[in-house]
Amino acid sequence: MKIIVKNRRNNNEKYELTLEEFKAKFRNELTTAINSYTHQQEQKDLLKPPFMRLNTDYTHDFYQDLRWNFNNHAPTNYYIEKQI
Repeated sequence: MKIIVKNRRNNNEKYELTLEEFKAKFRNELTTAINSYTHQQEQKDLLKPPFMRLNTDYTHDFYQDLRWNFNNHAPTNYYIEKQI
């Protein structure tokens, strides 16, 4: 899988990375985004009855929709334009 990442402020700055390269280059932003996503999901789970709270590891869910989750939870000037 290739990930195309662009800078919001400088449209000329663009990277085409593999998932491993993306994880290495954006390690801090990715960690923050996963933590933000996890917190949001835990808050939603508090509204559910206990027997419906099945998932406690949200990292896998985060990567299921990596583009949307990274773009909306990561505090960075970069965004995922597309995944190939």
